[in-house]
Amino acid sequence: MNRSIFAAGAVLALAAAATPRAAHAQSTGLVPVRVKIGALLPTQSAAKSLSGSIVPAGEVDVRIPSFLGGSFATIGYQERGRNGGNLRTVPLTISRTFSPPNPAGAVTGNVYFGLGAGAYLLNGRNGAGDSQSRVTVGGFAQVGYQTTSKIFVEAKYQITAQKAAGLSPNGVLLFVGTSF
Repeated sequence: MNRSIFAAGAVLALAAAATPRAAHAQSTGLVPVRVKIGALLPTQSAAKSLSGSIVPAGEVDVRIPSFLGGSFATIGYQERGRNGGNLRTVPLTISRTFSPPNPAGAVTGNVYFGLGAGAYLLNGRNGAGDSQSRVTVGGFAQVGYQTTSKIFVEAKYQITAQKAAGLSPNGVLLFVGTSF
């Protein structure tokens, strides 16, 4: 009996040591909110020509309580139109970020990375005047740098399963943000 209790304790201790630590960007203070502004750089040539090569973007992250994994629920908004076209994307995602251990993080800041997935509400209008709205699944991979203050920078690559009116919101998102 004592051996099984000892073995269970050892397994729990190893699991705790092996579990990646939450990124410093997840430590948001009393109000668990992060706000980001930036731009989407679409990779599809049709999206670039009809909505622009730089699409303004913003996101609000709300931290999910740590007993559910310490993740973020995010709502975003990306929209721009030109040349008779328009692309609007509203991602509703859940993400999980991790950070490598950094004993000097309070002095140097810290790098974090993560993955996320969710529903993407798309609205597109192409140059021929065809308009389409749809909800599709999508996801992203991200990397960021949390400074020693509440300011951070983040890069994401988002990809969706479908397009709207032939336009795809797939591409790189670059953000600067702050936590509250």
